[in-house]
Amino acid sequence: MLTILLLAATALAGFLLYRRLQRGAYLIGGMIEAPAPVRAAAKRVGFHAQPNVHSIVSIHTPELCLAAMAVAFARMDEHTEHPHATLQQSMRKHLGLDDQRVADYCALAPWLVDQGGGPTPAFERLTKRLKQLDHGPYFGKMMSVLGDITAQGTKGMPSAAQADAMGALARIFRTA
Repeated sequence: MLTILLLAATALAGFLLYRRLQRGAYLIGGMIEAPAPVRAAAKRVGFHAQPNVHSIVSIHTPELCLAAMAVAFARMDEHTEHPHATLQQSMRKHLGLDDQRVADYCALAPWLVDQGGGPTPAFERLTKRLKQLDHGPYFGKMMSVLGDITAQGTKGMPSAAQADAMGALARIFRTA
């Protein structure tokens, strides 16, 4: 009888340990794979990847969402380099953020775009998330930042992918 009880207790302990280790991957999330500067920026702005939730859904501020949208929008133009300085200047001007906060958002935004599966799908997810967070007041600021990014792009005009993204943006915000 004692042997059966010990075997049952060992099996139960093994099962519980197995379930705990299985759940650990979800608790850690994707932040462990992020580079150290991204993790440090995420810590400074208070971004925490929630377990079992996509990283974009974990965004808690419209400013961070807008920065990631601008990075995704800039990456859609394949003929220009990422206008990092333009993005920082535009965020300072239109959002009224300090230099440290802008630098943290600009460090975290490319990682979020990569987590979103590339610029086009990330832009759509980020647009939906911004609409959930904002309900409208950031729309004008977002358009100003995206306008600055477009002006730095190829010939100052949006590329075909960027034009499609603007159509998706209008559809999501229902301004078309």
